[in-house]
Amino acid sequence: MKRYRYILSIIIVILILLIQQIPVFSQGSFDDKRIYTRAKIIEMEVKKISGDKNYPLIETRVHLKILEGPFSGKTKVATFSGETDMPADMFYQVGNTVFIGISTLGSVDTIEYISLYDVDNTGMIIFMMIILMAAVILIGRIKGIFSLTALSITIMLVFFVLIPLTLKGYPPLPLAVLISIISICITLPVITGLHLKTLSAILGATGGVIFAALLAMALGQCMHLSGLVTNEMLTVFYSSDVNIDLRGLALSSMIIAALGAVMDVCISISSSTAEIFSANPHINRKDAFKSVLNIGTDILGSMVNTLILAYVGSSLSLILLISMRFDPGMPVWMIFNYNPILSEIVKSVVGSLGMFLSIPLTAYIAVWLYSRKESTV
Repeated sequence: MKRYRYILSIIIVILILLIQQIPVFSQGSFDDKRIYTRAKIIEMEVKKISGDKNYPLIETRVHLKILEGPFSGKTKVATFSGETDMPADMFYQVGNTVFIGISTLGSVDTIEYISLYDVDNTGMIIFMMIILMAAVILIGRIKGIFSLTALSITIMLVFFVLIPLTLKGYPPLPLAVLISIISICITLPVITGLHLKTLSAILGATGGVIFAALLAMALGQCMHLSGLVTNEMLTVFYSSDVNIDLRGLALSSMIIAALGAVMDVCISISSSTAEIFSANPHINRKDAFKSVLNIGTDILGSMVNTLILAYVGSSLSLILLISMRFDPGMPVWMIFNYNPILSEIVKSVVGSLGMFLSIPLTAYIAVWLYSRKESTV
């Protein structure tokens, strides 16, 4: 079976290389063409330019040494004016390396405006990825390598297939379902090998994903979900010709977010079934199915906590923002019906129910496959 894993791993690597040839993002139609590069903050000046006590006007001048691109080595100044010493999203310090966007006036030699973005944490991102991969490989050894390889193809499918096609106007929900099924069919054989338990896990997880997608579509339509829309997203969408199904995008995120939990549950159920038939090859289907469901009940209890707490944890900042924004006397149901909060609630329900269905479905398929195998021996 190890030979098959190596073959699958080679196929995955080839797919990754092929997928990387697809452009990640489609070209938008923004009038403002910018040169994106990095710069180091060498000085920050803050001065008051208005004496009004009620509405003081503050100017912040950020001196930048550009590190790359056509302006490399030059020192430029980005100026911000407002009622505070900095824009609300600025958290820079002298010495930081930041990403910037340089707007030019026709000629690349004439700068019209410099936009400051996030601090460059590329080095720390690479360091964290190395630590994660080292831990997975040291603990999981060859199976850890296979797992990382399978995970890579899923990430590539999301960034190099789902995102580009969504930006071209394709419906994101069917794409998310297709990508999830491909991920299931690649990941589970790589991790567990080619066995009956792998086949039952693939079929059960596929059924759970399809059910979750149908449920997401129904709930999205009935509850009038508009998707997680921010002011920045609206600005980008309305200033370009990109036509994106925001509701479908929100529903797609629900499917992708639940995918890992669904696969985890399905492989646990199918592996338990394999062990039951290994210990008692002549067990009847009814007893085997009952035993597997008992195991599934325990798995379900822990996975519900894992899934729901993961959603709640990722939404803490949003919940805090909503709590600060809304009036204390406002009905609590009004807060729950606020679209970003409602989307998170629906995401939790869809992911959990998709996982719930996959347990009996995988159990039934696994019991049927193994009992049929034993009857033919």
